[in-house]
Amino acid sequence: PDSVPILRRAVMVFASVTRLMRRPAAIFLNSSRLNYDEALDFSRLSRLTNLTLNNVDAMTSADEIAEKVISSDAEIVTTKEMEVHASAVEKFPSTVKLMCEAGTGFNNIPIALARSRGINVVNIPTYSTESVAHMVITYIMNFSAAMFQQAKMLHDGDQKNFYVFQHPIYEITGKKLGLIGGSGTIGTAVADVALPLGMEILISSRSGKLPKGHKYEDHPKVK
Repeated sequence: PDSVPILRRAVMVFASVTRLMRRPAAIFLNSSRLNYDEALDFSRLSRLTNLTLNNVDAMTSADEIAEKVISSDAEIVTTKEMEVHASAVEKFPSTVKLMCEAGTGFNNIPIALARSRGINVVNIPTYSTESVAHMVITYIMNFSAAMFQQAKMLHDGDQKNFYVFQHPIYEITGKKLGLIGGSGTIGTAVADVALPLGMEILISSRSGKLPKGHKYEDHPKVK
């Protein structure tokens, strides 16, 4: 009789260890949106989970989304810039505990509904921060030098620009760059690149001022 409680505790410990060692089932609903060139290596994720890759760019049917999640027994559902309809989430089994957006924004996921069903929702807030900031500055510099217009002229065989500039060209040093709601991660990264180029930064926010402790709170060229 004394061995029964010990055996019960042993079984409970074994069950707990088994749960910890078990890899959760996961599905990436539209992996081709991220892995468009099939160059990504999912092996590390596969070692952590029983991973199912649904190699499509997007899914639009709520029923199809729900069916994929159900058939994979997924506990983790990952998407990339794809709308997951509320009607699909309502059909998710109780096994689903986590939804991951493989990017920054997750307005494509019905967060309140998911959380009401015990599903945590996460994203990757620092995804491609520098790339986006560099793209912003690249466009600004292209506009300042009329690169698009000049490239089109060359493409069309028009060489008038070699003799007299046909489009305005200006320096960006001293120019004001307005960032609407730009006190976040990406806006700050844009300012990181623009300031060394001599630009002045104007940041708008709902509070009317930069958040306390922001790195540019007291910078003379940031307002």
